[in-house]
Amino acid sequence: MSAGSLPREYRIGRGRTTGIVVAVSLACVPGVLALLLTDDFSAAVKWSVLLPLLALFAWLVTASTRARTTADLKGIRIRGFLGTRRLSWPEIQDIRVEINPGAVLQENAAQPNFVSYAYRADGKRLQLMYLDDATVNLEREVAVLRAAWEELRGEDWTQSADIARRIERGEARRLAAMAGFAWAMLSFLPLIALMLLPLFTDLPDALDTSWWPFLVMGVGLPAAFALGMTLSYRKQLRLLAGED
Repeated sequence: MSAGSLPREYRIGRGRTTGIVVAVSLACVPGVLALLLTDDFSAAVKWSVLLPLLALFAWLVTASTRARTTADLKGIRIRGFLGTRRLSWPEIQDIRVEINPGAVLQENAAQPNFVSYAYRADGKRLQLMYLDDATVNLEREVAVLRAAWEELRGEDWTQSADIARRIERGEARRLAAMAGFAWAMLSFLPLIALMLLPLFTDLPDALDTSWWPFLVMGVGLPAAFALGMTLSYRKQLRLLAGED
């Protein structure tokens, strides 16, 4: 598979569009009904809130259906929610599949577990809209794009070693952040037990205070997050050093 497989377009399917409409509706309807049924506000106030809310609803649905990723002989065109970006094949430094942090933090069957990114010449990444495992055969489609990229980027194309390191370190930071969130969630129940400790035993006078629960959670959760993130990041850096 190579440039002969182009053009290709990736966009949201009808099933996921329906899911977005339902999700946005469920999020908006309770607030809209509560506002309409209350007598605490005048009609002018109600409509001043409702109209922007309905406009936001319409924009979310429209933007999600218009968003897409298109690949042709010139490069990749990404139409996102807030604008359109085009990358020529030579300026792309890498095309990667990465874990979707949103899928890690919440269980949602419609949420893709893996998404794809194109990395620019400055090391920054752009998500390839709807090129994910919830929409297409991700492994196959990324292989198609990578083959086209390798053919069309030009014989004089070279990868910047500095940009490659920045890409690897950026991914290491993102994995470390996810590890930090995991540590924070795992520490939640032990911290709850520690927070309830004064109910079962006497604490020293310095700790016997009504602020004890806030102290436990306010210090414990950030500490667990920071520790998990730091350990994961250092591990990732050691792995990168070993590969070098």
